[in-house]
Amino acid sequence: MRLIVYTGKGGTGKTVTSCATAIGLAEMGYKTLLISADPAHTISDALCLDIGHNTKAISSNLDAIEIDPLVEISKDYVEIISSISSSFISKGVDSSIAYEIAMLPGMTQLFSLIKIEEVIRKNNYEQIVLDMPASGEALKFLYFPKLMGSMGRHISGLTSMLSGFAKMFQPMSNYSAYLDSFITQTDIIKRLDNLFHILSNQTITSLRLVTNLNNFSVKNAKRALMSANLFGINVDLVIINKVDVQDEDKRIFLENTKFNFLPLPCREAIRMKEELQGIEMLKQHNYHIFGTDDPSRIFFNEKVYSIEENNDSITLVLKIPFAKNALLEIEKKSDELMITLEHDRGILANIIILPFAAATMNLVSSKIINNQLVILLKR
Repeated sequence: MRLIVYTGKGGTGKTVTSCATAIGLAEMGYKTLLISADPAHTISDALCLDIGHNTKAISSNLDAIEIDPLVEISKDYVEIISSISSSFISKGVDSSIAYEIAMLPGMTQLFSLIKIEEVIRKNNYEQIVLDMPASGEALKFLYFPKLMGSMGRHISGLTSMLSGFAKMFQPMSNYSAYLDSFITQTDIIKRLDNLFHILSNQTITSLRLVTNLNNFSVKNAKRALMSANLFGINVDLVIINKVDVQDEDKRIFLENTKFNFLPLPCREAIRMKEELQGIEMLKQHNYHIFGTDDPSRIFFNEKVYSIEENNDSITLVLKIPFAKNALLEIEKKSDELMITLEHDRGILANIIILPFAAATMNLVSSKIINNQLVILLKR
């Protein structure tokens, strides 16, 4: 089984690319499921069909579902959420506010993840294509199983962390007890731990970044790439959408963008005159990206960035092909490294988004070893 996850800044075309990939896989004979975990739920618009929160057959090999976290909660967990809400109401909190507080930040994402784990565990599909929320939150969303799984091994630590939220409000003194009940009476931790093992298994899961040819969405994709490497999720492809082949400046920007994502492979799709909607147009979009290739291939299976953290320093190692004899310049600004390399393949000007822990560190040294750029940052 393969799980292919698409993410990107809003408006880059990640949803139509998710739909197109799922359609392409189904056309190749794979039993395929398309999942929308994006709250916007635009796969219905892209497919020109009303999908909804129950699995719907699109073709003989393709099903689709838009996950509704509130529906998932009402199936199995409504009693626990209601109990938490009731404890607030008994302390004088308005009922509508009590329910909102019971649904802590991240709870909707939590129940979306549980639904994804359920679908994968049932193993009814050969290919699953997941349309994620926009990049800024998507990687935190994918890492949540690891966070919860780790804390779940120390239940008291988890409940005390979450009850700290409630302690800001005097009427909520029983919140921790209800959270203990929530954790111990469900299999949530076990299921999230299982999902993290699936997400971090590079033979199963691939994250694909969708971008357009503008600095903002490219930088967003680079930030997602760094986060995925930190979280141990394999990024195997960059999809560059809405390429204008008639614009010479855009063509130059395209080549520079592909060069900057090295060694990650990039695929591109031209800008269409019409909005991509409906099965036939999405088939065409899949062909523009993958041609006759199998979209389920693992196109890349290495870390672009390797990070070693010590108490007061971070060593960052970047794979940069052709950089053996390069002239190197690096400048650090806040959480960004501006790298300029000049070598026989041309000038590589790249911006690397640093992990948050490195934002306040100073650049100490940089050197090229075996086509790898090794950078030392220290407090």
